[in-house]
Amino acid sequence: MFRTLERLLFPVLNALGPLLIILALAQLVPIGIAFREGENVLNEFFTSAAISLFCGLLFLLSTRRFRRELEPRDGFLLVTLSWFSAVLFGSLPLALLLPEIPYYRIFFEAVSCLTTTGATAINNLDELPLSLNYWRCLLSWLGGMGIIVLAVAILPLLGVGGAQLFKVENSNLFKDDRLTPRIADTAKALYGIYILASIACAAAYHWAGMSWDDAVMFMFTTMSLSGITPYDQSIGYFNSAAIEMVAVAFIVFSGFNFSLHFTAWRQRSISSYFTDIEARAWIIALLIAVAIVFGVLTINQVYPTWQITLRHSLFNVASLLSTTGYTTENYELWPSSLGFLLLIGSLFASCSGSTGGGVKMIRLLIFMKRAILCLHTLLRPRDFLPLRLGKHTISENLAATVSAFFALHVSVVIICTLIIMMSGVNLVEAFSTVLACIANTGPGLGSVGPAHNYAACNPVHLWVGSFCMFVGRLELFTVFVIFTRSFWSN
Repeated sequence: MFRTLERLLFPVLNALGPLLIILALAQLVPIGIAFREGENVLNEFFTSAAISLFCGLLFLLSTRRFRRELEPRDGFLLVTLSWFSAVLFGSLPLALLLPEIPYYRIFFEAVSCLTTTGATAINNLDELPLSLNYWRCLLSWLGGMGIIVLAVAILPLLGVGGAQLFKVENSNLFKDDRLTPRIADTAKALYGIYILASIACAAAYHWAGMSWDDAVMFMFTTMSLSGITPYDQSIGYFNSAAIEMVAVAFIVFSGFNFSLHFTAWRQRSISSYFTDIEARAWIIALLIAVAIVFGVLTINQVYPTWQITLRHSLFNVASLLSTTGYTTENYELWPSSLGFLLLIGSLFASCSGSTGGGVKMIRLLIFMKRAILCLHTLLRPRDFLPLRLGKHTISENLAATVSAFFALHVSVVIICTLIIMMSGVNLVEAFSTVLACIANTGPGLGSVGPAHNYAACNPVHLWVGSFCMFVGRLELFTVFVIFTRSFWSN
């Protein structure tokens, strides 16, 4: 048993150390805000940062002799442990500053922030210390591109290669988007785009009317497609069409595969957005959904003018389909179950390689193509047609993996819904919780809908929701493969 731990766990703990150190250093941001505002929270943040720094150094230094090049199975274990550790250590400021809130709600909040889900289990967000709201939003920004991608440019400096980590973390399925020769350089390129776009987003929000503090916090959660906000009313707090349109622009930007942004910048051309089949599907899905919602709301005369109807249709469709989860309207009051349909759509719309959650558009396209091909084979069993998606030929192994992913996804949704229902929650709220959490969208329906939050949910409800957010963000297989016998065998 010890040899198995030595062979698998200790090298991973060595690579995990720098991530905890980064998390400790990130707390300098809320510490600076607290110092500026004169908030009496410095002791709690310093304590939290010290614990994270100590554990990071302990992992790094005590396992130095086990350092080696990471193998594929190491990548799965490190990704899972990294996110779980980030949740535990990221929740420390919340737990220390909000001791009156049970830890299961604190844990849910930390998972929601880091997985960019945007669901909250805390009431009266407007009354929290500004530094704590900064921390919640910053966690979302760090989680947006993935803690592993953030650290993969640093790990090679410590003698730990990052190729396997990037392969596990980035959800591209068949695209060999090696933008630069070395994986660390690729990570730096992607994060360079992320940071530059974040600066532009904050500036745009400030131009649209936000204070600099609000602009930075909403930038954190817009670029990460998180939807975490410092206000109970979400972005509807501002009631500003200009702010909402800025949000839509950067939500759509973050919903694309980030490698397309790099390609467009390198080629000085936007043609890649139109030639990529997944990017086209993302835009088409948005346009169709906006048209449907706008049409239904117009026919039912929900709003007095077509301009207001278009504004709310565009913003809420972009927010939900991208899994951001900002809300300006209670979409449960819309006719024809539009809110439920948009919640279902959030499972599939965002692109692989984006900061969005859910199953991803590329998997849906492959699954649908394979289903159509199977129907053709039933009619003409002697025909042999390759499974193609655009210019790519999809291997049978990849198609089978996608089908298995859908099967596992459905199984998790059903089982988790039943568990929540056994705790006394009705079907609609249980099912919508699981969908909203596993897709990393945030708001569900009923008591967890856009007009409410998760603060009143029972412990089972929130623990299951936390599990769904966690496995959803890590693409299910990354977590479940660790619990197979073959993972731990020689």
